[in-house]
Order: sequence, then C-alpha cells, then structure tokens
Amino acid sequence: MACQRESIGWTSSLFPATRRIHSLFKAQPGFLQDFVLQQSSGAGEFNFVNIVEWASQETIENARAAVLALHREMNFNPQEMFARIGIKADRANYKRLEA
Repeated sequence: MACQRESIGWTSSLFPATRRIHSLFKAQPGFLQDFVLQQSSGAGEFNFVNIVEWASQETIENARAAVLALHREMNFNPQEMFARIGIKADRANYKRLEA
C-alpha cells in the first residue's frame, strides 16, 4: 500500500495500527518479509509505502481474512480513517520478477 499524506495527525493515527497489523502479518503462515518505507527525497507522489511479501496467493487471502478480523477486534475502519486524516492510498498486489 502506498500512502500520500494530506493532513497533520496521520502519524498518531496510522502508525499504531500499521505496527499492530504488521505484527499480525509476521505471525501468519506464508509471510516472507515486509517493509514500511518513508519517502526521503524526490518528488514522488506517495510519502509512505508498505510492502509485504507472501509465499503464495493463498497465503495473501488467509492474511487478508486475519487482518479483517483484527480490524473488527480493534473497531478500526481504515477507509474512514484515511478519509478523516487525508490519506490517499493505492493498494494492489504485485508479483516478483527475476531481473
């Protein structure tokens, strides 16, 4: 997921949830690695990029279900929070290519 910050207050709202969700990712079968990257220079569109690598599409689907359950447990609605604090998110699945 790539995020573009458009308002103040995003770190206090976004990062606790991001940390908790990434902890959940790391406990899921098929988790390979993750990165949370912050833009450090340049004129890119997004300020933060979250990358999580999974062993297969099946493990992605299982992790997605686990995250939705965690969202319910936390009473957390990412879309509502993104709208409230002005985050533009770009979510997609990618596959690794050998260079």
